[in-house]
Amino acid sequence: MMEYQSILYAKEEGVAIITFNLPHKRNAITAQMAGEIDTALFDAEGDRDIAAVVITGGEKYFTAGADVNDIVSGHGEEPTSVRMYEMHYPTQAVFRHISRMNKPTIAAIAGYAFGGGLEMALCCDFRIGTEKAKLGLPEITLGIIPGAGGTQRLSRTIGLARAKELVLTGETISADRAYEFGLITKVVKEGTLLSEAKAYAGKFKALPPFGLRIAKTVLDKGINMGLDDALELEQLGFCMLYSTEDQKEGVRAFAEKRSPRFKGR
Repeated sequence: MMEYQSILYAKEEGVAIITFNLPHKRNAITAQMAGEIDTALFDAEGDRDIAAVVITGGEKYFTAGADVNDIVSGHGEEPTSVRMYEMHYPTQAVFRHISRMNKPTIAAIAGYAFGGGLEMALCCDFRIGTEKAKLGLPEITLGIIPGAGGTQRLSRTIGLARAKELVLTGETISADRAYEFGLITKVVKEGTLLSEAKAYAGKFKALPPFGLRIAKTVLDKGINMGLDDALELEQLGFCMLYSTEDQKEGVRAFAEKRSPRFKGR
């Protein structure tokens, strides 16, 4: 397995766990971190024993997003539009990878998830946060706007009006308010984040992998389609799954009143 420098990568009982590991930078998302996350995601996707992926910064904090000091200093270069595009591209690429994963993804959020940190969490299918978690998109206070999906994924997750409230004010919100908005799936007690996230990820171990993949695809693609096209996509996915062994196993298990044993075929 690859040796990682800015993340930790582990596999536990069918769950892949990616943990940011730059505490001296408050887990700031660097180009190296983005590349290592990308590599870990490819590994998890290709491992048939992995049912879901947890992305976390640990029990203290998630990530404060991009390293603003690094951007400002620029290593001697002025932060021009061209330079920012070049710097930002690796981050955008790994965020797209997370959003298109073929397995369920869970962001486990402690402390703060600001800017790019919240944008990364928005790429996940589910978000679990501790009681003291804080979330926000403060870019407007720096004279810019979110640039890694914040304006688009947030509005699709919590609605345009509430997305405007966060993007246009730059204010942070608590975990409880984020839960009310539908931004956080579940709020958990301090010190239980990772165990709760792994338990949530564990739900998918007993479900058909290909069925989950098709369901994710239909949901993610359908929301950006017109209703007629989305319904057609749903019907195609529904019918296609009838050709799988797992569908037949599911029906047999139901008839025999036992738990199904899905094999991903």
